Amino acid sequence: MAFHRVIAVADLWNGDLVAADVGGTHVLLVKIDDVVHAYANRCAHLGVALSEGSLAGRVLTCSAHHWQYDVVTGRGVNPDSACLSRFPVKIEGGAVFVEVPDE
Repeated sequence: MAFHRVIAVADLWNGDLVAADVGGTHVLLVKIDDVVHAYANRCAHLGVALSEGSLAGRVLTCSAHHWQYDVVTGRGVNPDSACLSRFPVKIEGGAVFVEVPDE
């Protein structure tokens, strides 16, 4: 696995949902309380892009069937058995880097 530069920290605002192709992996970036989180950009239900969903506080709602996730923990809210696939994030030199599996 390798870290890839994705976006400048200044270009990612609190409450933003940003889709990115990171080394061939579809990633969702979200910034909450100045902390950046990265997940696979797909709902655990049917794989719909979560970047098309809506964010209220820290609850992300999928646009297709309204499954909900806590974007800080990655845990499901509704249903609570769902879980997002998280990727490691680091901030260096004013940029966000995400670690994804090698293709």
